Amino acid sequence: MEPPSKHIEANPIDEDRGHLKAILDSMEDGIYIVGRDYRITFMNQALRSLMGNGEGRLCYEFFGHNRSSCEYCQHEMSSFGPEMRREWRWQKTERVYEVAVSPIHAPGNSISRLHILRDITQRKQLEAQLQGYSRQLESKVAEQADKLLQQERLALLGEISAGLAHEIRTPLGAINTGIKLLKRDSLQGEESDLIFALLERETARLERKVQEFLSYAKPRLPQVAETPISALFREIESVLTTDRQLLGEVAIITAIEPPLLTWPLDADRVKEALLNICINALQALQGNGTLRLEARCYFERALEIFVRDNGPGIPSDALPHIFKPFYSRRSEGTGLGLAISKDILANHRGHITVTSIPNLHTTFRITLRKPLRYSE
Repeated sequence: MEPPSKHIEANPIDEDRGHLKAILDSMEDGIYIVGRDYRITFMNQALRSLMGNGEGRLCYEFFGHNRSSCEYCQHEMSSFGPEMRREWRWQKTERVYEVAVSPIHAPGNSISRLHILRDITQRKQLEAQLQGYSRQLESKVAEQADKLLQQERLALLGEISAGLAHEIRTPLGAINTGIKLLKRDSLQGEESDLIFALLERETARLERKVQEFLSYAKPRLPQVAETPISALFREIESVLTTDRQLLGEVAIITAIEPPLLTWPLDADRVKEALLNICINALQALQGNGTLRLEARCYFERALEIFVRDNGPGIPSDALPHIFKPFYSRRSEGTGLGLAISKDILANHRGHITVTSIPNLHTTFRITLRKPLRYSE
């Protein structure tokens, strides 16, 4: 009688290990495991077919790495992740791989490193092509932008030239007439004084118009300094009150909260912007009414300035156009005052709006934010 055959049960751990090895060998990406001693303990079929069998060899020798990078991988990387990614170029084939490294815990509390190599050569080539296309596109866009900017400058130059020629024709005509009259010997003292007054007035008018055009055509960047708002308002009020004909009986009222409020700004440029608005208001008031200048700090983040008058107001159909260059509802105006003011305030990180109710009030609201170097 034959002895009963012995039935040897399969080791479930060996079965799991074999099943896992079969899965790893079926993957297209290269996979290898490195122990704490830097030796490769496993390479899947895809990686062995590509580079040969390196199991048992030091990883940095087999792959041609710098040992310092391996030391970082082994000792600086946390034993619990997250995974680390880097790129590696294989000198033999010049192909580029993305290497993902993750910690892997084996029985006995030993910790190894699982490496997954994915060939990204084609992706890197596409990225390089896209970068090249992007640079070409940026170059073309910059070229077109320069052309458009040049066209805009030429158009603006033509517009300014036409406007300037139109605006200086009247004062030049008056000056020429005055010169012709002065050439006559028959002029009496009083008549001569009137002619000189005319020449002086028209010359000042011509200078003012040319200065307006220059301010608009060639603005300068603001020279920012901490400025007391009360001093700024006093200077504006002083300029306005010197022109008694323009001021008439208009009362100028100022209000600042807090009274010692200061703000970083270019005092000369902001004064110019506010004067343009105030002069427009006085022209609308025609010698009667109230002009108010108010300022307040908005939670230390913004300065608000209000210019209010109780004149006839601005027609609703004109409101969308008042800040456009060369737009004016007065025949003697250049239409640049408010456009200059808007540009000055924009260079101060500012914004200006206007509301108007006929025969009740017109309010210009200016919001200035601190320059970037003053911001937190």
